[in-house]
Amino acid sequence: MTSDDLWRAALHDFNNLLASLQGVLDLSDPRLPLDARNRMRLEFTLEDGKTLIAMARALALDRHPDMDLASWGEWKDGLEARLEPMSAMFRCPIELVDLGAEGTPWPVPQLQDWAAAFTRQILPWATPGPVRLEATASPEAWTLTWVGDAPLPMALQPDPPPDVSKNLPSFWLRMVSEHLGLSIQESPEGIVVRMARNLSLQ
Repeated sequence: MTSDDLWRAALHDFNNLLASLQGVLDLSDPRLPLDARNRMRLEFTLEDGKTLIAMARALALDRHPDMDLASWGEWKDGLEARLEPMSAMFRCPIELVDLGAEGTPWPVPQLQDWAAAFTRQILPWATPGPVRLEATASPEAWTLTWVGDAPLPMALQPDPPPDVSKNLPSFWLRMVSEHLGLSIQESPEGIVVRMARNLSLQ
């Protein structure tokens, strides 16, 4: 990713963000307060904008937050808080399932952030769902599996084509996956993401 790539991606994504905000206004009666659905769309779009700003900053400065560990319950609650607005916006149920995650500390915040951003990228293909996200932990790795037939985004393919879509989430997901050493594979069950357990974090 070059600085020009980053600028183009930022301009493209923030143009789409403004179009989304305009869409909320176009679908609303200017004489009346926003109804519940359009208020939700507005809040979701604003949160999307905050996320894009954070991604752009991280990409520009090449900085990563300090890694820490949290209990599975805390990790699950934190990710579900990020997934709930997506589920409502896309009208697609998202279920985070413990298949052996309990009892093992999980890394925060970047694996949570990555899982939320990745889910956001595949939701248009996973809708109407439901999306089932399975979490397991072993002495060797933390593993997340997005069950279903949603495709792996082209930007995260081992060798993405030259004409792959260039946007901030794709650049950020790839940068963080490399930083965390994530293994990303497509399987018959779905998309499997593994993060090796770093002894320095345990």
